[in-house]
Amino acid sequence: MAQLKSAGGMPTVSAQHRISLPRFKEYMTVGFALILFAFTGCAPANKAYRLELPPVTDTPTGVHHPGKFVWDDLLTDNVDAAKDFYGRLFGWTFEQSGEYTVIKNNGKNIGGMVQVKGDSEHPSVARWLCELSVTDVDKAVSLLSEKGGIIHEGSLEYLNRGRGAFVSDPQGAQLFLLYATGGDPDDEEPALGSWLWHELWSNKVADSLAFYQDLVGYDYTGEMNDYLILMKDEQWRAGIRYVDNGELEMRWVPVVRVADTDDVAERAKKLGGKVLVEPRPTESGGSVALLSDPSDALLIIQRWTAPSPGQEN
Repeated sequence: MAQLKSAGGMPTVSAQHRISLPRFKEYMTVGFALILFAFTGCAPANKAYRLELPPVTDTPTGVHHPGKFVWDDLLTDNVDAAKDFYGRLFGWTFEQSGEYTVIKNNGKNIGGMVQVKGDSEHPSVARWLCELSVTDVDKAVSLLSEKGGIIHEGSLEYLNRGRGAFVSDPQGAQLFLLYATGGDPDDEEPALGSWLWHELWSNKVADSLAFYQDLVGYDYTGEMNDYLILMKDEQWRAGIRYVDNGELEMRWVPVVRVADTDDVAERAKKLGGKVLVEPRPTESGGSVALLSDPSDALLIIQRWTAPSPGQEN
């Protein structure tokens, strides 16, 4: 494993620092049903409505990297509050494309935000929706169905974005499967304020691993009862963290690279967010913390230093 292998790079927490998490309210899939109206043009009362989605690359690459997470969308009931929080926390800027908010880091598109409103019976729950590159969305959806996953919508063609599907994996973790128009982002060292890594929380790690190996052909290294690093074509792509709390919803969680986890965590508190796990060291010499934004969407922040050429991670 020489030099930087992907925008993921390193596992977020060392084996000796397992995260102990409080119980979270179980999330409902209603959020997906609501957001589908916006993405696909199927609106209530037969109203015509469609979001203009940007491609996942600023410039087409023509190359796909199956197994790589290529985009992240925040589903939230308060986009304005989210823009204020993340803009002041990471220095992100934003651009409106109709009802869709594009997230920019140093001028580069890295994600989006979508307003999702619930009701008294199904309250809206904020979350980051991670988008995974696959070779063939239709085959991926078929496999997921065979393995006991849930297809919320798709496969469909999404304007400018590509062919995709909203799904939950067999353990209940929600994600978006995508074959992107124009190709996937190039592998490069992630900038500060950009996505460093994505990790899956699972209490059935062996089952989760087997599913994603079937889905995108991951290799792996690590310990089943602690942390697995998922690899594809010798690139580090994502991780699976074992969580022993059966009441905790299984989910994909994105990681943002920062220069100082202590500083960012303190600012998050002042901006109305929560620090669920205080900054702690990693084996690589960095540090990591678990945050939630004011609407309770979870994300991880990490201070990480890219290895020099030839250095083992």
